[in-house]
Amino acid sequence: MSNGKIVSMLSLLSGLPVFVSPDDFGKVRPKVVIDVRDPQEYAEAHIPGAVSFPVDAFLRAVDSVPFHMPGFDTLVDKIASLGVRQGESVLIYSSARLTFHYLNAAALYMVLKYLGFKKVYVLNGGFEAWEEAGKPTSNRRGLRGRIRLKARADSTFIITINDLLDSTGNVRKDVHLVDVRLPAYYFGVIAPPFYTRRGHVPGATSLPFNFFFKTVRGKKGTYYVLADTALIDSILKPNLSPIKLNVFYGNTPREAAFFLLLLDYVGYPRERYRLYLNGFPEWSRREELPVVRYRWE
Repeated sequence: MSNGKIVSMLSLLSGLPVFVSPDDFGKVRPKVVIDVRDPQEYAEAHIPGAVSFPVDAFLRAVDSVPFHMPGFDTLVDKIASLGVRQGESVLIYSSARLTFHYLNAAALYMVLKYLGFKKVYVLNGGFEAWEEAGKPTSNRRGLRGRIRLKARADSTFIITINDLLDSTGNVRKDVHLVDVRLPAYYFGVIAPPFYTRRGHVPGATSLPFNFFFKTVRGKKGTYYVLADTALIDSILKPNLSPIKLNVFYGNTPREAAFFLLLLDYVGYPRERYRLYLNGFPEWSRREELPVVRYRWE
């Protein structure tokens, strides 16, 4: 069965896919709407009633690498400030002027799934699509009351480097690695300052996260929306292994988190993939592990 057909089936069963349009807002009926944009953007205009929750409010740097989840208790405390429980509906939106902006929404999606939230949706096209659709906006701050949130960590979609490697220190033979960074990082042309080496893990397939978007030219400028399911299916199918465990890694956990969001959207079975959140920064710092690098002249 194609991923596009799976999406259609899931939509019929659950009522809505993970990515929703502005017109689906009333169907989502969110208990809380969460704006993960920069606080200044939020202050200028936002969806009425939305609360500001930028990425640095719930993620932190670890060993100079940004966008990691903090400890479990700290994370629960931060999410408790949103005043929403695991069975209630949540809508997340970011800016969509750049594909990178979706990574902030994906990061919060991952956090909420990690804490056991069931009804989590992301606004396709972000705030730009909301405005383009002529929906109302506000500059009044949305408020939520803190609750006592009980949670149990669901780490079933996460893999550590110890579980990624076999007893000889090599990548397990039943693992297919997928590098979701932009090609310039994959080939080692550029690198953030928290790498010790450039390149990629030997044998990893390059599948940049930004391949899954299309451009929309709106009244106020260009923004991005998720591609249709047929295109997503045509990209995923040749790049994922049908028999091995597909493991996604990036520069930071945000990029891997996007694939949790994307694969939940297309109904890809959780048992078929994992997120290696420490990603290439950790791999590059382990000098005993090999790195492949190409050069663009």
